[in-house]
Amino acid sequence: MKKMLLVALLSLFAIGLAACSGDDNAEDDNNEEEQTEESSEDSSEDGPVATVNGEELSREDFEQQLANAQQQYEQMGMDTEGQQDQIEQSVVDEMIGMELLQQEAENEGHEVSEEEVDERYEEFTSQFESEEARDEAYEQNDLDEETVREELKRSLLINKYVEENTEEAEVSEEEIEEQYDAMSEQQGEEAPSYDEVKDQIEQQLITQKENEQVTQLIDELREEADVEVLI
Repeated sequence: MKKMLLVALLSLFAIGLAACSGDDNAEDDNNEEEQTEESSEDSSEDGPVATVNGEELSREDFEQQLANAQQQYEQMGMDTEGQQDQIEQSVVDEMIGMELLQQEAENEGHEVSEEEVDERYEEFTSQFESEEARDEAYEQNDLDEETVREELKRSLLINKYVEENTEEAEVSEEEIEEQYDAMSEQQGEEAPSYDEVKDQIEQQLITQKENEQVTQLIDELREEADVEVLI
């Protein structure tokens, strides 16, 4: 199940936005806006969006990830009106978290071989129906093979560190039943049977627990790191 950790990690900022979108968090939103305003005083429109232990996180990468995040929200039908500052902060936090994990992975001596990158790249490109479809997707997202390979190598490196520093997530039958009961109460007569969705619920709960472990890991690293947000 640990191979799912990076996927979970990459979606953390979306989960964070959903969790903060309620009215009960208005005070937290104001605090985040104040923090963003303070940080923006020294920011530059073409400078880095943050520094992590002296390493700069580029504004170009930030703009690309921000556009991807906004597109994902639209595809999910999420209303993000009035939440631009939150989205931007979430994207920056995600970038900071990935950078912290990468730095710590390198500090602990983790390495990724070219063979591992080749294998992962083949897995990645196998999702496309043809080379033409792959090239079109690359062009639409301003990517090339070298960039994709670099990101996959980084992902593999981070995964090795995360796997070594988190525990295997386990879910009990009772937890699955509780989640199913909550879902059934919400959906009423339209709810599927327990057997139909048991495996899906189990995986959702596992992913949730993995997310929590990764979040805690990042929080611990960030407490000890020198991080400056510049947006």
